[in-house]
Amino acid sequence: MIFNHLCVLYLTFYVTTSIDIKNFDDTVLFKINWPGRNGNELLDTLDAETLVVSSENNEKYKCLLPHFQEKEKDTIDTYSGPSPLQLLQPLFTQLSCSYRLESYWTYEVCHGRYVRQYHEEREGKKVKLQEYYLGRLDNTQFGKLGKELEYLDNRAVEDMPVKKIDGLNMPYLQLNMSDGTECDLNGKKRMTKALYVCYLHGKHEVYSIKETSTCEYEVVVLSPLLCQHPKYKPQESGENVINCHPLERAAKKPRSLLAMEAESLKLKHQKVTVSENLLTIFNLITICFLDENAAAAPKPPPSIKDTSPVSSFLSGKSCLTGGSGWWKYEFCYGLSVDQYHLEKDGSKTTINLGRFDRNNHIEWLVKNPHKRPKPSALRKQISHFYAGGGLCEETGHPRQTEVKLKCLDNSSSPGSVSLYLLEPKTCEYILGVESPVICNLLPHVDENGLVELNPGSEDEYITVSLEDEPAGDDLDNTIANGDD
Repeated sequence: MIFNHLCVLYLTFYVTTSIDIKNFDDTVLFKINWPGRNGNELLDTLDAETLVVSSENNEKYKCLLPHFQEKEKDTIDTYSGPSPLQLLQPLFTQLSCSYRLESYWTYEVCHGRYVRQYHEEREGKKVKLQEYYLGRLDNTQFGKLGKELEYLDNRAVEDMPVKKIDGLNMPYLQLNMSDGTECDLNGKKRMTKALYVCYLHGKHEVYSIKETSTCEYEVVVLSPLLCQHPKYKPQESGENVINCHPLERAAKKPRSLLAMEAESLKLKHQKVTVSENLLTIFNLITICFLDENAAAAPKPPPSIKDTSPVSSFLSGKSCLTGGSGWWKYEFCYGLSVDQYHLEKDGSKTTINLGRFDRNNHIEWLVKNPHKRPKPSALRKQISHFYAGGGLCEETGHPRQTEVKLKCLDNSSSPGSVSLYLLEPKTCEYILGVESPVICNLLPHVDENGLVELNPGSEDEYITVSLEDEPAGDDLDNTIANGDD
C-alpha cells in the first residue's frame, strides 16, 4: 500500500564561517547514501565531521559529512602548451567550413574567414542566389585578435566567460567578425560573435546561430581542438557522498523516503491516457512494500513493453516532422516522405518526395551497389530509396529521396532523433535521420539494408514533432559536412 502522506527527510547544515555568495555553484554534486549498519566502522576510522539527524517519524541517523571535492587546478597552473588561438589554427589554415541548414536559409561558417547566409533557387539550369555576409575576419584583424587573447589568457578560471550548453556552463573563445553585408534596417555592417567551445566528440559543427540584436549574430561552434587547453574543459567536480547510518531501531532508509521513491516509480510506469492521438506509453505495474528482514526474495517487476515514440517510429507507426520555415517535411518510415506548407486558414499544400517500395529499393541498390550496407563491424548507416513522388516540373520526372538512417554515437539522449533534408540535385533529395536507436538496428539488417521489425500493438498512429525541441535536439541544428 502506498502512503497518502509522504514525509521527506530534511538535512540542514549550518555554516558558522562567512560565506561568499559567488561561491555557490549548482554544478557541485552531493549524494546521500544509506549503507546501513554495516558501514558504522567508517565513522570511527575516518577523520570526518558527523551530524545526527531525525526524520518526522523520529528515526535517527548519524551522517558522515564529506570533505569537499575541489576541482582540479594543478593542470591549469602547470599548463604551458599552445594558446587557445594556436590550438584552433589548424582549423583556420585548412580553409574548412561548417554548415547549418534550415528550411529556407543555409548558414556557411568558414572558420577564421567569414560567416555567410544564403538561399539558392533553381529555375531549370538557372540558379538564383540570395546571400548576406554576416561577418568577416581578415589577417590584420587576426593579428590584433592574437594580442588581445594573449592578455585575456591570463584570466583565472572563475573569470572566464561561459555559455550555457545543455545545462552546463562552458568556457568559450570569442572571435569578433565584422564588415559583413550592410544592414537595411540600421545602415550598419553586419557582425557576428563566433564562440568556440570545447566538445571532445565535435567535428567543428555549428551548435546554434541566432540574431542577438538587429543584424548582430552569435554562432556557437563545437570543436575538440580547444579541449587540449585545461581552461576550456567543462568545469567539473567530484561527487560528494554523504553517508547516513541508522541509530537505535531506525531502518536502513527512512520509511517516508521509501514511500516517496515507490510513489515516484509508480507514477513513472503507470498508464498514460492524456488525450487523443497519444499512444499508451507504459503498462501499469504493481509496487509492494516488503520487509527488508524477510527471508523471501522479492519478485522482479514485470517487463515493460517499449512503446516510446522513437521505437514506434522505427516500426512504422509514427511519423516525424521537421523544418521551421515556409516548407516543413514529414517522414513516415517505410511509407513516404512529404513536403508541406500549412496556410493560415488551415489548408495544407503537400508535395510527395517519394514512397517506399521494396522492389524499387532493391533495383536502386543494384544500380548503386556502393549504397548497400557495409560489413557489420564497419556499418554506421544504411540507405533506403523512396521513389515515385510528385512530378517535378523542372525535370519532368517524379521526385525521389534517399533516406539515410545513421547511428548517432555519444548522444546525451538515447531516444533523440534528428532530421535534415538536402536537395543536391533538382527534385532529388537526401533525408538524414540520426538517432542512437538506429545503432541497435544496424546489426540486424539484411544485404538490402532491410530488417523485419517485431509487430507492434494495434494502437493508432501518432505524429512526433521535433521542430520545437531545444537546440541539442532541433532538426535544423543538424550539420551536413558531407559525411557518407
